[in-house]
Amino acid sequence: MSIARSNPIRIGAGLLLRIARAFFNAYRLWRLRSQGLQCGWNIYIDRRCKIGCPANVKIGAFSNIADAELYALDRITIGERTILGKGAFLCTASHDVYAPDFRLLTKPISIGSDVWIGTRATVLPGVTIGDGAVVGAMAVVANDVPAGAVVVGNPARVVRTGRACPVEFDPLSLATVDWRNSIKRLMTSLHQGPGTEPE
Repeated sequence: MSIARSNPIRIGAGLLLRIARAFFNAYRLWRLRSQGLQCGWNIYIDRRCKIGCPANVKIGAFSNIADAELYALDRITIGERTILGKGAFLCTASHDVYAPDFRLLTKPISIGSDVWIGTRATVLPGVTIGDGAVVGAMAVVANDVPAGAVVVGNPARVVRTGRACPVEFDPLSLATVDWRNSIKRLMTSLHQGPGTEPE
């Protein structure tokens, strides 16, 4: 027998875990902001996320950044309500392979609002991704992505256009505490008493 989702112990433990996550996220944001990251307090950045040169990064409200890597030797701008999936890589720098000194070349990356960049996707220097676009898992994006487009593959190609942004979806809710709903569930479960669900 497993513990039911309505069990007050399970709900309380989940609430405590999310409170701890919110606390450590606030500390992470404070530390990154002190290094120059431009963002509000209403975003989530996973503890395993790597940001090189935080002063070059600006993140919009309600965005959720998983354990991505932002190689920000040039400007990276991320819009509101945007999700960067696990292992996503935003790379603003490369080398001139034809130059005798193999010199470093940098170009900014601009990502719009309501964008989802999938697991292990790579965005290369100079790319602009329009609002509402989706970059599929493990895609390699070397060219601009139009707003509302879905791109997949290596090199990434457009497989669909005209995607509407999900207005009822809140990316931040995936990682932070929904206080009202969590406390309501806890109070309801305490009133009804613990129960179990069948396996």
